[in-house]
Amino acid sequence: MDFSEAEHGAFIEAFVEFFSGRLDDTRTVEELHLAAEHLTRGCQEHYRASVTRVSRIGGAVPPEKVDAFKDRALGLLNAPDSDAFLERASLLIRDFPSLKSWMAWWMRPSNASRLFESERVMDIEIWTSLPSTTNAEEAMHWKLYCACGRNHPFFEGLEALFKVTKYFQERHEAASSE
Repeated sequence: MDFSEAEHGAFIEAFVEFFSGRLDDTRTVEELHLAAEHLTRGCQEHYRASVTRVSRIGGAVPPEKVDAFKDRALGLLNAPDSDAFLERASLLIRDFPSLKSWMAWWMRPSNASRLFESERVMDIEIWTSLPSTTNAEEAMHWKLYCACGRNHPFFEGLEALFKVTKYFQERHEAASSE
């Protein structure tokens, strides 16, 4: 999932609402919320792009320290454990104090758990099965663009989306009946 907090929150709300309405699901709202949190993974490409973007802010990262900053910031992706992650992140804040709020955002548990393996809450099998360089929303958008095309007049676009929805519904029903 992308790092928009609004999208992340909307996913969790939709997940909770969907499963709350199922008679065969006895989880509480809190349990559903936690389950949804464990199903989101961030995109390392978005993080890399963010690192590159802030590394170009000369007042925050001196030009002679850009490479070191990038190496250290990207090294957070491979921290062996949570203590190492927090220590490395704290050192980045110490050495680049202008980026404290940027780093604090990435260190926030709800954000860090979706991106940095040392902070993950997702089951390891699910984590390793998902791509680290894209996210489900973008992947689905790509599938929709491929299936429907782009820039349709309103009603033609709705019709194309309906056909794609019908296709996925039929696939789901076929898989469910096996």
